[in-house]
Amino acid sequence: MTIGCVVVSGLLAMAPNWAIVDLPYPESTGASEVHHAVTPEGQVTEAIYQYARSKGAEPLRSSDIAELKVEGPRATARVTLAHHTETVHLEFVNREWKVVRTE
Repeated sequence: MTIGCVVVSGLLAMAPNWAIVDLPYPESTGASEVHHAVTPEGQVTEAIYQYARSKGAEPLRSSDIAELKVEGPRATARVTLAHHTETVHLEFVNREWKVVRTE
């Protein structure tokens, strides 16, 4: 009887470390990405990331985007790609930011 109590006590003591049911967690995109997408600056940044991907450039870092200015439905940013720097002009059209020209 004493041995049984020791075994049960030991199992109960270790129980919080054992997952009886492995609950799947949703894939996390990161709090910073979700927060960025809500602000206009974040939406412009996402549009710039998509623009860089469409040009076949290496994935951008946040430090590759500088001088980001959002003025109403227009925005500009200086983007450093692999071998050159571009000034990207964007406009808010149909509820999304689109690159309209680069310099």
